[in-house]
Amino acid sequence: MVRDFHVADEKGVGYYVGLITSCFALTQLLTGIHWGMLSDRIGRRPVILQGLVGTISSILLFGLSKSFIWALLSRSLCGLLNGNVGVLKSMVSELTMDYLPHQRAQAFSLLPLMYGLGSIIGPMLGGFLSHPVSNYPNMFGNLGALSDFLIDYPYFLPCFISAFICTLGLIFGIFFLEETHIVHNEKSTDNDEEEALLTNNSSDNEQHYSTFKTNSNTGTIRIQHSPTPTVHDKRTPPTLKESLTPSVLSICITFGFFALQAVFMDELFPLYTASSRENGGLGFTPNEIGIALSYAGVVTLIGQIFVLPALTKRFGLLRLFQLVLSILIFLYLSQGIIRVLYFVPDFHGETNTKLWVWIGLLISLTIKTIGHTICFTGCTILVNNACPSVDALGAVNGFSQCCASAMRSIGPAICGTIWSASLSAAFLPYHIRINTTFVFLAMIGTLTFTLSKRLDPKDYETAHAREEVVHIHEEEEEHQEEASGSVIR
Repeated sequence: MVRDFHVADEKGVGYYVGLITSCFALTQLLTGIHWGMLSDRIGRRPVILQGLVGTISSILLFGLSKSFIWALLSRSLCGLLNGNVGVLKSMVSELTMDYLPHQRAQAFSLLPLMYGLGSIIGPMLGGFLSHPVSNYPNMFGNLGALSDFLIDYPYFLPCFISAFICTLGLIFGIFFLEETHIVHNEKSTDNDEEEALLTNNSSDNEQHYSTFKTNSNTGTIRIQHSPTPTVHDKRTPPTLKESLTPSVLSICITFGFFALQAVFMDELFPLYTASSRENGGLGFTPNEIGIALSYAGVVTLIGQIFVLPALTKRFGLLRLFQLVLSILIFLYLSQGIIRVLYFVPDFHGETNTKLWVWIGLLISLTIKTIGHTICFTGCTILVNNACPSVDALGAVNGFSQCCASAMRSIGPAICGTIWSASLSAAFLPYHIRINTTFVFLAMIGTLTFTLSKRLDPKDYETAHAREEVVHIHEEEEEHQEEASGSVIR
């Protein structure tokens, strides 16, 4: 798409692609907290549905892009109008509040699992359905005005299909998505408390005597409340400052630095594998890189469904998180060894073949993919466990998402800059130049691991918000007992 805008030559296309990619993370950074706090006040369901509407609108506008500015603004609009990532984490946290740690891990792993599936299907839609008239003339070439429209907007069809999928999600959400915000549900029952739970089950011809006012439609008795009620006032969600306790800030900062090393590694992988061996790379072709990334996608699914819950049950969430972070440091440092495998003879005694390079790369990719899967899902659960109350989950998850978005917006630029600068630094020895980027990545991993060791296990192993939920239910039971007592009297 950016190439069709004619804003730069072939060498400069990557810069503008990076701007479009980063603008979503930047705008999400501006609104993530606000969407989360709004969900604490009006409930998760309306915010999720509104986010889907915003996504549908922005995707359609993106498909109508005929200039770089239009594409940039439409992607920015998607980030502004969609705060669903943090709100969905809050919903899963509320649904699994009483679950065991490994069961919560299994539930939370569904979020990145769905994201992974979307990441596989999305690029396929974009690649196969763009320029439909020129690619599939027999199907789209003789449709009259529609063909002319698809010629003028060659990227609208994949965007339309994507918006249609989101519309199906919106319709499903309208009819089947239930509110999970416990405090919001408590507020929604306030009107019902005006009627006591005493129903007239007598026959229609039976005289009903009562000194209370009776609802003729429902047969329930209305209670005249005292002007000075003894029940608790309606709860108000805590402010952002009250929600961001020291334990929340600690895990959010750790999450941010892990997001930085993850996006750094994701950006570095295609640079490292595609670069020539003379420039410190592996000299892989685009098809070979695609095969490696497809393998990583399969490993992600296996890690989410099977590995993460089993390891969480064995080691505990925080301990597992710290253990994986320590392993990743050595993994980053060992990346440069893979290119040395070119000199190891294969089974026929020949060198400079890719047999052992492929084996080393797939082993490294397996450890990296499972490690990042565990850490991303683990960070999400630890953030929710540290949340001080159930009516602060939206704000806390929005803040953690902003921390991750901030790092994701600068990570690709840092990676590309260090990779290019290190290879251009002719004053450094060759073996230092080609490994500088991996050393820098290992330093980020070391900092992340150090931050994780400062986390206190008692603040993260169980959900603190669960105590708040229990307290809310106790208040509700006391309220119902008082209401019942007033009816009996």
